[in-house]
Amino acid sequence: MKGLTLTLAVLLSFLFMVNKSLAKLENSSFYTLEDFKALFLKEIKKELSWINGTLILENLRVEPENLKIPQSASFKTKFISSPKLGSNTLLVTFFLGKNPELVRIWGYVEAQVPVVVAQRPLNAKNLLRPEDLALEERPLSRLPQDVVLDVNSVIGKQLKTSLKAGNVLRSCFIEAPMVVKKNSLVNIVAKNGKIIVKAQGKALQNGRVGEIIKIQNLSSKKVLLGKVVSSEEVEVSF
Repeated sequence: MKGLTLTLAVLLSFLFMVNKSLAKLENSSFYTLEDFKALFLKEIKKELSWINGTLILENLRVEPENLKIPQSASFKTKFISSPKLGSNTLLVTFFLGKNPELVRIWGYVEAQVPVVVAQRPLNAKNLLRPEDLALEERPLSRLPQDVVLDVNSVIGKQLKTSLKAGNVLRSCFIEAPMVVKKNSLVNIVAKNGKIIVKAQGKALQNGRVGEIIKIQNLSSKKVLLGKVVSSEEVEVSF
């Protein structure tokens, strides 16, 4: 009788432990679609940390579907190919006891990056000022390669074309302004080591800083080629 009682007690204790384990399993939280999304974004952000913007996951698919993975499960991740903007596939191996479970997460990644846009309508030949421009986030994959990212880099530059408010600014839309006008008076500066010779001249062409233009020495009437240094100075060699 004592043996039967002891066996019954052990059996009840075992059943209690089994029920407790099942209840714990039922009450444990499992990965949801949002959890897989968060995991995918975390991994892709580490790989695309060079992007100065906000990464957005536009589409997500998890295979196999409706798989119950406890959030407490350990895992390792690996992208099938080099992560990039566009389609990416992340392989996640979850370790559940002796049988690892492979989950494939497919996602389409876009990046919103700050770019320079026209803050109001701007006419061709306008010199750009800070109040003409603003930074707005736009989808990186849909932007041209020569899009301008830094407002300060274009202040004082001249527009080659008109822009509407909100238009993205591109490098091909801007140029350095003309600082020397044809027939304007300039200082001709010739340098050779420590020797500097100056003379007054007349510009025979329009010119931007750094450009080579024709100028005439007003004293000798000789036509020279010189590099535009500023609106008042052209440098020649001798």
